[in-house]
Amino acid sequence: MKKKRKLRKGLFAKLLAPFLVVFSLLLSFQIYKLNILPVSYLLPVIGVVIVIALLLFLLTYFKAWKTGMRFFITVLVLIFTIAYGAGNYYIYKTDEMFAKIDDLADKTANTATIRVMAGSSIQDIQELKGKTVGICPAQDAQGTRLIETALQKAGVTVNESEYPSMVDMTAALYNGEIDAMIMNDGFLGIVHDVEPYTFVTTETKTIYQEVYYTPKPEIKADSQDQVNVTKEPFTVLISGNDTYGSLGENSRSDVNMLVTVNPKSGVVLMTSISRDYYLEMACPSAMGCAEGEMDKLTHTGLHGIETTEATLEKALGININYTVRVNFSSLVNLVDALNGIDIDVEKGLAVKTFYANETLEGVKEGRNHLEGERALAFARERHAYLDGDNQRVRNQQIVLRAILDKITSPTILLNYGRFVDAVGGAFETDMPSSQIKDLMRYQLTMNPHWKFESYSLRGEGSTEYCAELGTAAYVTIPDEYSLEVAREKLQAVLKGDSADTVEDTGETAPAGSMQTNDDEEEITDEENDLNVDPYAPDPDADAYTPYRSDDLMEPEDVYGDSSYEQPVNDNVEEDNMADYYNPNWAMEDE
Repeated sequence: MKKKRKLRKGLFAKLLAPFLVVFSLLLSFQIYKLNILPVSYLLPVIGVVIVIALLLFLLTYFKAWKTGMRFFITVLVLIFTIAYGAGNYYIYKTDEMFAKIDDLADKTANTATIRVMAGSSIQDIQELKGKTVGICPAQDAQGTRLIETALQKAGVTVNESEYPSMVDMTAALYNGEIDAMIMNDGFLGIVHDVEPYTFVTTETKTIYQEVYYTPKPEIKADSQDQVNVTKEPFTVLISGNDTYGSLGENSRSDVNMLVTVNPKSGVVLMTSISRDYYLEMACPSAMGCAEGEMDKLTHTGLHGIETTEATLEKALGININYTVRVNFSSLVNLVDALNGIDIDVEKGLAVKTFYANETLEGVKEGRNHLEGERALAFARERHAYLDGDNQRVRNQQIVLRAILDKITSPTILLNYGRFVDAVGGAFETDMPSSQIKDLMRYQLTMNPHWKFESYSLRGEGSTEYCAELGTAAYVTIPDEYSLEVAREKLQAVLKGDSADTVEDTGETAPAGSMQTNDDEEEITDEENDLNVDPYAPDPDADAYTPYRSDDLMEPEDVYGDSSYEQPVNDNVEEDNMADYYNPNWAMEDE
């Protein structure tokens, strides 16, 4: 009876102890398989994990322990069993994350739709019988054929009218020349850039759609791309698409940032380029862009990140080793998985409400805690600032720095499972997971003190012909001096120096926000005249429609005697045109 009582007292620990040993062996195997820890850490860590488990296992069966010590050992067994079980889970999720990184999508998703005007009585493809449908095989032959096949299978006969571009076809739909149009929705961003089609996504509706996949073209790898990331400097292009949801679709590249890392000097340079930067497009074979034509950088994303990469390599005279592609959902999910990020807003840059998302609270001067959607709105905001897109790229750098700070802080352990889930589907990269692990191993071994530096390319607003649009649109003409400074800064970091050794005499401080706080001092009329924003809407105007013009300026202000004629909305009186113009409006605010 006494023996049974003793056995009962130690039963819980004796039942748990075998599980502890099994978990320790499994954990040791997963640590070894993950291959992140340096060799100098790997063997000691595995040894400690196994020794602790074996020691506790033996102690649970030692009969001489008194009740108090036996209770203490039972608690230890329970704690380490839970810890080893959690460790196995986290390492499994980490390994799964790396597997997703290597499993790059080899196909691009495309959405072909039939669109009609929002007020049209046509509700489905059956009602298209005998109607006139616009097609644009020059820009999307495969999608056009797919929709034509769907119409034939449905027994619907239509009259087709062919157009050279999606913009021309949209104009025909708006003018009533056609009843519907077959469009690849990837081109909606381009159509949106041409006024008066700013609201194309809401002024038209989809009555039918087909999703099809095209294989990504094989791009011959540059021999300079693959480097030893722990010993040699390298550059990564971070491209942010202006879409939510899947990363499988090509879309405009709204965020373009080069991150140049020199592991020996510990310098990390973030170079931001405006989405509207007017550059000569460079097109890898089979990507199908307007090679050698001038366009704004954002449109290169429509032909894949490889086209954005090649265009920037040509403009800056550098080799980009790796690319990372993200979108709106990526940022929101990642920041939320980190339980938000903390940023510091300089004096004069407070924003009461984000124009990018008016449902959200803005930011105040000083420290701000941002959750996912607010972080996205902050990174996209430009209308609230006097220097528009220039401040937006600064905000993007601030958000990236805040994310890196949170990832490298101890608090990451509290939400590690959620974090790796978010990271696994947050980006698409051509950097092999083995090299990412090399970087992590290097961080653990050397613990370098990274010095983050930043630079933003400047330019002047203008209206120029854009090849993808087939017409003129608002662009940013590069400042040649700023371009040269960027090239020198990039080369300085690659050679092991700081980017700060290259001086930019033309760089200016942030111009500030156009929104003011209620407690700010009253501005005199004389001061107000000096700080007036020429593009701000008149507060006394009877009506204000900020989307009147997205990118295009008035022809008499830009072209002079040019033969180009900008489309004019007959519903808006000419005298009120100035009230509607703001060069910062873009599709992202629709």
